[in-house]
Amino acid sequence: MAKLPKALILLTGALLLAACRSDKDPAARVVEEYMQAIVEQDPAAAVNLSCAAWESGARAEAASFASVRVELPEIACSVAEELSETERRVTCQGSIKASYGAVDQPIPLERRTFHVVLESGEWRVCGYR
Repeated sequence: MAKLPKALILLTGALLLAACRSDKDPAARVVEEYMQAIVEQDPAAAVNLSCAAWESGARAEAASFASVRVELPEIACSVAEELSETERRVTCQGSIKASYGAVDQPIPLERRTFHVVLESGEWRVCGYR
């Protein structure tokens, strides 16, 4: 049996991942990307994924983990409610794992309902409750 070139295997894997990802609703996907930016303590990325009204909230949220080791082991978000053509409520399953020294503290995401809006042609996180 002939060996497949490594590049072909990697390309096939990337295409499969892209195909799986494209099935997710864009409003839910932006919340997942936003949470990843927060955990990576990347305020610029968090702001880019936020609506104009939530930019300062995104900066503050990214900064809130500055002295804490955080991980986002798994997250799965979905649209819970379509409020209009330009507004969604998104909920997520999973949690942020924050480590304060030797103590791990899970921060459940199930308690948050994200407000997501279509702004300038892109879905953007606009806060949560």
